[in-house]
Amino acid sequence: MTDATPPPGAQPPPPAGATPPPPPPWARAYPQAPPATQYPAAPHSFAPQPPPPGYAPSPTYAPPAQHAPQPRPARRLAPEGNKNYILTVVLSYFLGLFGVDRFYLGKNGTGLAKLLTFGGFGYWWLIDLLLTIFGGQRDAWGYRLDGYERHKKTVWIMFGAFFGGAMALGLISAIASASFTSSGPTALGWVLIAMLVLGAASVFTVLTARRRARRRGQRKANSRNPVPARVAALTQKLGELRPLYAVHAAGGDEHAATLVRLIDSLRSETSELFTRLKAKSDKSERERAEGEYEDKLSKLTAALDRSYLLDVMSNPRLWDDSAQRVRDVIRAAEAVDAQLLENIRQVNARQGLVFQARIDGLIGPGKAMDDWQRDFDRASGDG
Repeated sequence: MTDATPPPGAQPPPPAGATPPPPPPWARAYPQAPPATQYPAAPHSFAPQPPPPGYAPSPTYAPPAQHAPQPRPARRLAPEGNKNYILTVVLSYFLGLFGVDRFYLGKNGTGLAKLLTFGGFGYWWLIDLLLTIFGGQRDAWGYRLDGYERHKKTVWIMFGAFFGGAMALGLISAIASASFTSSGPTALGWVLIAMLVLGAASVFTVLTARRRARRRGQRKANSRNPVPARVAALTQKLGELRPLYAVHAAGGDEHAATLVRLIDSLRSETSELFTRLKAKSDKSERERAEGEYEDKLSKLTAALDRSYLLDVMSNPRLWDDSAQRVRDVIRAAEAVDAQLLENIRQVNARQGLVFQARIDGLIGPGKAMDDWQRDFDRASGDG
């Protein structure tokens, strides 16, 4: 092979084994980067790359700790002194124009200035009053007023009512003076009179409607259940005790069977009595019956309850003369039941007299003649 001929104008290559010439000055001032083939090409993906082989993180590294927000320190209040809050409010309101409230708090200098300026021409008096009411006032030593936390709401309500009433009274006085003159009501006065009359009529209408609705509701409740509420609660209690006595009756206890029958009769006859009283008697008679049977049924229910008769029947050996106790309660229940039945008959008899009088009026003299003839024939036969 023959050596390649360099192109025209090109320097010939150095001979083999020759030392290369030194770089020019501009190349020594600015060092060139290493060839690109010395480093691998950067990948085109932005995905995280695995660490190079042999790499291990430092064992002393730890992520910075997240600092929790610190709570703000509570505002420290000045301690309470020996100057009373209520007394300071009273002095500030009634005698504040003369600086008495500041003299009481030990502030003699500002108290004297307040006295000489007549309460700062009223402005200082108002500012001190508001500061005292809302807890911003301090005594001469910087202490809070004693009793502010305990009495502040009461003072606020009282002053709110007082100033609100004063403002309302002033507004009413202004409207009255603008509505009435010496010659009579003005146009505004007639409008106010009409509004007052309309408001009074509306209030009367609403109250009347509510009263009627209440009475209508009471009538509906009474029509659904004629038994008074307290008596009905006692009969309901008797109904709750009935299954407990039915258990004893199922076990062969004759006294329990008698009590089951009496409980059913008491509940039925109580409802029947008050139903008939509601239809055939006046209100006073119903109220007397309610009071009487509320007392009797409450005593009887207490005797039949778990704490007495049911315990006697369940644990007879724990009670002295248990059989006599059972008989006494049965006798009391029979007496109440008999009285209920007698009262029902009395109500019916009273109503029967009314209807008998009406029937006699319809029959007229013919019935009287028949009765005389019957009495005459009976007397003749006896003779």
